[in-house]
Amino acid sequence: MRRIGIKSNIEKLGRNKAYPMFRFGPAGVPLRSKERSSLAGIQVTKELGLDAMELEFVHGCRLKDETASEIGQLAKKLDISLSCHASYYLNLLSPEPTTLKKTQAELARTAEVLELCGGKRIVFHSGFYLKRDHPSAYAAMKAQYKALAQTISDNGFNVVLAPEVTGKKSQFGSVEELYGLAQEIGYDKIQPAIDWGHVHARDNGALNTPDDVRRNLETVEKHVGKEGLRTLHCHIEGINFTEKGERNHLRITEGPPDYKMLLAVFKEFNCGGTLICESPAMEDDALILQKEWEKTQ
Repeated sequence: MRRIGIKSNIEKLGRNKAYPMFRFGPAGVPLRSKERSSLAGIQVTKELGLDAMELEFVHGCRLKDETASEIGQLAKKLDISLSCHASYYLNLLSPEPTTLKKTQAELARTAEVLELCGGKRIVFHSGFYLKRDHPSAYAAMKAQYKALAQTISDNGFNVVLAPEVTGKKSQFGSVEELYGLAQEIGYDKIQPAIDWGHVHARDNGALNTPDDVRRNLETVEKHVGKEGLRTLHCHIEGINFTEKGERNHLRITEGPPDYKMLLAVFKEFNCGGTLICESPAMEDDALILQKEWEKTQ
């Protein structure tokens, strides 16, 4: 198969067990943190032996600049890699100008705050197709991503957009769509987040065998090269779903997809990056993932 995408020094390293690596962490402040703040969450994440955390701005980014700077300083000191999940209430395909403008402003503000936090990826749900067909939605989303990426560049921020693979057919965001846009716009600007539970639920139970996982990683490589495999940003959890898609998250030991299967195929493809656990027991399951990954090395 012809490989298309970005070339980098990473590719020259070959299959080196010391590289690439994964970082592991919870989606938000660990549940066992008595203080429910991002600063406390970073500290507890470090104490647990994890090395990543996703800041949760799912009800809107209201973090003050001063606090964001403190978060960035602590994360750097403790070597905790940060990303963030933007508001749930976004739709870049909305036909309503007011909703679209609010979505654009929310993502721009989130980029500003994540920059102060020293984080890299802004994970977000792009929106719903509504009455658009897929080609029309793809073209509209391309324009929106390009405009947002330009805003980030104009402000000199060192962050990237990470549109997330979504768990319902009614939502924009398949692996093919997102990585196709990453290739067209540039992987330095668009670095999708793969939620493997969503991949499974979106297509009514799509990840049952290693070949199912391989096909998705081959899609990544087809569009953005080995760079994409070395810098994955993933969410992992068990998933409960219906014929319409995602219903709710489960522990990684209680529902599909099989996390051991995922990690085994990641090793086969020499993947690296960040694995964020979004299960109801997020830090405990992140530790399970970390331990299982270490066993594969």
